[in-house]
Amino acid sequence: MEQNLLEEVETYFTEDAVSKASAVVGESQQRVGKVVASIIPLVLNVFIERAERPGGIEALWQLTRESTTPGRAAGLLTAEQLRRRTELMQGLLGEAYGTTVRQLAQVTQVKPTSVETLLSMTAQAVLQSLGNVAQEQALDAKALFAWLEQQKSGIMTAVLLTTGTGFQPAAAASAEPVDDHRPVMPAVHSWEPGAGGAYTPPALPTTLTPTMRWVLLLLLLVVGACLEYLFVRTRFDGQPAAARVVPASMVGRLAAEARSSPGPGGTEGRYDAATDHYIYDPGRPVALTLVDGTTQTVGVNSTENRLYSFLADASVQVDSINRTKGWINFDRVYFDTRKASLTDESRSQLRNVARILKSFPAARVKIGGYTDTTGSVLANLKLSEARANTAMSELVSMGIALNRVEAKGYGGKHGVADNATPVGRALNRRISIRVTRK
Repeated sequence: MEQNLLEEVETYFTEDAVSKASAVVGESQQRVGKVVASIIPLVLNVFIERAERPGGIEALWQLTRESTTPGRAAGLLTAEQLRRRTELMQGLLGEAYGTTVRQLAQVTQVKPTSVETLLSMTAQAVLQSLGNVAQEQALDAKALFAWLEQQKSGIMTAVLLTTGTGFQPAAAASAEPVDDHRPVMPAVHSWEPGAGGAYTPPALPTTLTPTMRWVLLLLLLVVGACLEYLFVRTRFDGQPAAARVVPASMVGRLAAEARSSPGPGGTEGRYDAATDHYIYDPGRPVALTLVDGTTQTVGVNSTENRLYSFLADASVQVDSINRTKGWINFDRVYFDTRKASLTDESRSQLRNVARILKSFPAARVKIGGYTDTTGSVLANLKLSEARANTAMSELVSMGIALNRVEAKGYGGKHGVADNATPVGRALNRRISIRVTRK
């Protein structure tokens, strides 16, 4: 097969696609091209490295099949795809995600939120490229992986190129001294539009310099640490993924871990300015065993794990005296601005919760709706009530008996953060669930 994966992915970023991305992130086309030039080989390398680990081939195959599309840039700018790919890249890079975004933002002089969006777009372009190649060449999962392995050396060289060969400090232009003993981010090569409208990177070097070998060693160490995280944290449709099943003997320990971890009950995560939502960090993946024998893979900090752990742990009882205790925030349920209509991706978490409730048929729950304090108190109260009822209705439509669920709106009361900042307001706009009977 003569196709080059780097070139295949680059075909998605035509001049028109870069222009649209530029409008979305609010950056110049030249800077968007510069960021994408750095991101493409990095994302490709991360996917290949993870595919080489246990279960990676199957997980990559599933993602590429889902991403196959006849269009080139058609699927790159939808909110749903961007959100899913952001979650995917966070899972792939783990704790290095924030550092990677900040360093790219510093070097390319664009906003971190812009880098995150472009990182997600590139991940989608990579998956669509792989899916289309597999479809065009009639490849199965193993054959696609074998082809990826053939591409690895060229992609690694491109990673080294886009991280620079001269090691010029990002702060070189300033008057401040630079600590020569700390690693610095090099300048990233520009990526200019060429004939045909596609943005084309500079030619790859044919040999590795001593500096590039050092960068290669550092990169392999970082990638090896980052990719201890599972490739996919299944966050939609309740589909099981490769993860350990939690036996009954471990429920108590898992429950304690869920209660002590920050997750949806705290502020572990990041604010997404593009959607004005707070994106929680789900934590390491665990698998919950449901009554029908299926498993549900979720994060240890997730709403699902907290709810499941509370219901499964017989040593923890409902507090019938203090009804402000026991609330668990949904971490992936969002509504359209100033409306009570759920976004499409929110239904997947409600579906997960419905499956958990079916596993504990005696349990009853209450849904609470909350807003920030902007606008009128009465309007906020009505909005929070409508949102709580919408979430409750979704659970009922998913098979939960109406007498097991109640809903109430609290408006701007019981805020969990300062309403003076966008981040605080995003945290306060939430839907929560409380077990009222086990």
